[in-house]
Amino acid sequence: MKILLMSLFIVLSILTTSDSIDAVVGMRESTIVVKKDYGYIRYAEDFYRLYSLPLYYNESDLFANIYYLDLALEAPFDFANRALTIIKTEQEYAKYKDILHMQFNYLMTQNYVYLGSLYDKQNYYFYNDQFKKEIKDSYEYAKYYYELADKQWKATKILANKVIRNKAKVDMPSFIDRAYKISRGEINYSKTVQKRINIIDKTIADIE
Repeated sequence: MKILLMSLFIVLSILTTSDSIDAVVGMRESTIVVKKDYGYIRYAEDFYRLYSLPLYYNESDLFANIYYLDLALEAPFDFANRALTIIKTEQEYAKYKDILHMQFNYLMTQNYVYLGSLYDKQNYYFYNDQFKKEIKDSYEYAKYYYELADKQWKATKILANKVIRNKAKVDMPSFIDRAYKISRGEINYSKTVQKRINIIDKTIADIE
């Protein structure tokens, strides 16, 4: 009986003090808090876990991803002992945060490119003249999303350079490899979107 009462006391103590713990560390006042069915999402890593791109994605999937990634960029990171990899030093933690911010920007770039491609008609033929207003509008949307992708890519490249300058050892090899490829120009979304923007500008001029 004493053991049962002690167990109930412990459970009640946890339940009644959970709010005060939040108050002490200032979580509810100082972070972005989103209520989900399974609880509150506070940290950048939490929003990153919501990212999902199905094989056959649509516009809604892309907008949702951009929304979650944008929240991830604004949210604080989780405590170092709950990071996505083992963190031992402040220098490693600094590099870890730069790696994830690079990844968030990288994925936002991709999703903006995918949005642009949904509106990019690629080619314009003379027999489409009856729809030229709609086609022109579609090209304008594509250009808008490509320009957003280019802006996001600039932030990605800055962070990639920052990652490779930090010599701390962080066990996230695929992300670090991506940082080197971005820094060396082996991955270059800016080149891709600028090429499409130039083609779109020429096509719109031909339509007009």
